[in-house]
Amino acid sequence: MELLTVDEVAKMLRISSVSVRRYVAAGKLPAVRVGRSVRIDQAAVERFATPVAHSASDPSSSAGEGYIFTFDSPLWDLVGAIEDGPSDLAESHDTYLAGAYGDLHDR
Repeated sequence: MELLTVDEVAKMLRISSVSVRRYVAAGKLPAVRVGRSVRIDQAAVERFATPVAHSASDPSSSAGEGYIFTFDSPLWDLVGAIEDGPSDLAESHDTYLAGAYGDLHDR
């Protein structure tokens, strides 16, 4: 059993010592108290830092739960749903910027 300090574990994992202490406090990284110090077993650190399993069989699963956005999507129904704003921002670009600038600097 080789016990490491928090700083040694942080250097080993290339994270901050604060992160190591958070993992210990959350119970994700087992540690022992030696006097007023915290020590972490090297084997526990090696078990903690397990490699991420990568599934190369289904490339769409790594992209998340999204879908391809097409013109058939119901999100297109939202276009133009808000009518109180400018219909074409390019037409009123200067007016919009002047109003936003005035709102920020009236204070």
